[in-house]
Order: sequence, then structure tokens, then C-alpha cells
Amino acid sequence: MKQLDFTIRQYQETSPARSEFDKDSNSRLTVWYDQDVAPVLEEYSRRPRFRQHATWPITELRAGAKTELRGLIEQLDSSLVECARGILETMESDGILNALKSEFPSSEKVTSSSCAIDGHVNIEEVLETSEWSPIDDLLRQLEYFAKRPWEDLVNVQDYFGTQPRVSSGENGIAICWGDSILSVNPRLTPIGNFIERSMLERIRPSRKLFLESRKYLAEIEKKQGKKLWKQVENIHCQYETDHYAILNALDDVEDKHLTDACVALTQIYVATNENADVGWLGLEPETVEHGIRDITARMNSLRGPEIHDRIATHLTRLHKLYEPGESTEAELENLIASRNLVVNLKERIVYWKASPFGVSKKQFKFLCLLAERVKTKRRVIGNDLDAAESTSDSALSSLVDRLRKRIPPELAAVIKNDGDGYYLNLPTNKVAVGSQKE
Repeated sequence: MKQLDFTIRQYQETSPARSEFDKDSNSRLTVWYDQDVAPVLEEYSRRPRFRQHATWPITELRAGAKTELRGLIEQLDSSLVECARGILETMESDGILNALKSEFPSSEKVTSSSCAIDGHVNIEEVLETSEWSPIDDLLRQLEYFAKRPWEDLVNVQDYFGTQPRVSSGENGIAICWGDSILSVNPRLTPIGNFIERSMLERIRPSRKLFLESRKYLAEIEKKQGKKLWKQVENIHCQYETDHYAILNALDDVEDKHLTDACVALTQIYVATNENADVGWLGLEPETVEHGIRDITARMNSLRGPEIHDRIATHLTRLHKLYEPGESTEAELENLIASRNLVVNLKERIVYWKASPFGVSKKQFKFLCLLAERVKTKRRVIGNDLDAAESTSDSALSSLVDRLRKRIPPELAAVIKNDGDGYYLNLPTNKVAVGSQKE
């Protein structure tokens, strides 16, 4: 906590107000990241509770997750597509389409412009126009949602930034939709929980589209006396219900700001530490590599000052990881972050380099004995496992062989046998049992 508090204080000294950024600001910030932020993120990134928050959008929202939120996402996905198909079918039936095009005819729209400057005075502007049909445009959008071209509304590879949506290709050049580009979409802040935000951005246009469709159909209803919207009212109500359900559920998530902070700080940890170990995220290596480049570019862009302010704010939120009275839990997580091997007696979980793994009851007892005896350098033999039940050397050897197959290879490699019994070839300050103090 002392290092964290110091880092937060240093930002106030290091970073001037945004309007006062000068040529030395970047140098001061570089020192702040290297000497102050880096140690904090290195240590916190190994804490189980930090990792739980940092991986929340992956574990809670991804396809296949057995969570309440995932169920709401799948329900909304289904009702969204059904609503688009129902409206599309209604608009294209019984002469309704012709009536719509007649009521809302095409018009000329400026599609591009260019200008030429002759000398220092005369400016010639060239505007290119084309015919635009509001109904055809509406149908194209409805067809997009009705065909459900997306694999899933959630893409965990959005972790470091929204993956750009490609609309088409012209002359071999991919054209990206603007709503997936951070620089033109203010809702996509430069760091934070992109998986959730990107999902909401994929959903957002559908609601506006359906409400616009209702407006157009209402005009035709007046002219023809038909109840057109009534045909899709139920499925649209279901969509609205599902839409609000997911928004409300996301708003009600406990400690959502802390989760956003842990996600954002993980992004910064990766971007500022070339040796950052984030295998625990479970993301593809290519995603992490792209993430490093993207986050680094944003930090060095015109949005840099905003990012630095956000990072400092997110650092202050780390205090909420441990509420008052949780000193034992905080102490245990500090051990997990600072030791190679930690044996948690209460939960019967073993951590190797901050990653947990489970073993059988006997194997856990064996690892516990190994860890406890690092200080005294005593060996573990068969009879140590159960004083009332003798365990032969061959039985213990078989137990150790099975254990080696279940644990990380690095840990298996430091379990040694010198003929007198088994021991851990680790320094005392790299091993802890339970919630023992530093």
C-alpha cells in the first residue's frame, strides 16, 4: 500500500495540468511509469483479487460462460435478430414498400467534397452528390441485423481495444466503420473495459433503427388505415425488455469501477513492461501484441494527457480491493504476489507464481510439508504424511510422480530427493504457508 500511495502522490508532482504540458513532461512521465507505476502493477498483477477483476469481462461475458449476464446477452442477441427480421418482413409485404418509398422519396446527398486552392485567394470547392433513399438505407441496416453476420456480440479479443469492423473493400483497401475507431467514437475511452463497451456499441444502433422503423410505418398506417406496427409490437417489446435487462444488469455489477480500473491498469502494465506476464488473461498472443502497440500509440498521441489522468485515477481505486478489516486476506494476497510458492491452508489451494492449481488431499499435505520445512531444511518421508498410517518409500515415490504431472513444470523441477527424503530447492523468502507474515 505504501508504494501505491507514493505512486499516486508522485503523479501530482510529476504531471503538470494538461494546459501546462511542456517539453519535459514526457520525460518526467517516463520516469514515473518506470520507477513508480511499474513496481505497483507488477506486484498487483499477481494478486488473485486484482486478476479476478481484470478478467471479469472475459469470464462473465464470453461465449460459453455459465453466468447470468451471459444468459441475458444471448437472450438479447436472439430478440434483436427476431425483431429485425419481423420489421423487415412487414416493410416488404403487401405494397408497403412502395408506399414507404412514395412517402419518403429519394433525394440528392453530398457524398464527397474536395477543394483546390489557386494561389492565395481563389478556392474552388467541388461537391459530389448521389441519390440517397432513406428507405433503402433503412432496409440495408435491417438486413444486416436480420442476417446476424456477427459470430457473437461479445469478442474477448476486444480486451485492449475494439476490433475494427470492416464494412467493405474498395480497390483492395478495407473500409472500417467509424464507430469501432477510438479516435472518432467518444464512448470508447482510450483505456478500460473495452469488451463491455464494444458489445454495447454493437447493440446500440439496433435500438435507434427499430424506433426509426416504427416512425416510418406509423406514417403509412395513417394513410392506409392498417395496423402495421401491431404485427411486430410483441417482438419489439421483447427486444426492449431484453435491452433494458442487460443495461440494468451491467449497471448493477458490484465494484464495476474497480473492475474498469483493474482492466485499464492491466492494459498499461502490458504496454509499459516488455516482460509483462499476462498469460492468466487467456488471450491469444497476437491480441496481446496488438494491444501493446495500440495502447502505446494512444499514450503517445494527443489523448496521452487524458490517459495519464485516467491511470492516476484508476490507481486510487486499487485501495478498494481490500476493505477495512480484511488485513488477513490482504496479507495472504501480498504473499501470493511476492512469493513463488504459497500454500493456502484455509482454502486448500496452492499458488505457483500467482497462478492457483488444485491437487488431491494427500498431495496437498505433501506440498504443505515441503513448504513448511524449507526454513528448517528437514526432509519429507513417507511416515510424515500420516503418523497413524505408514507410507512406504515406493508409495511416496508414486505419489510424487503423479503430483509432478499435475503441477507447473517449474515447480516440479524444484522438488528434489537426496536419498534422505524430499525437499524444495527454493530460498526461504520464496515460499509461504497460510497467512504467515513477511
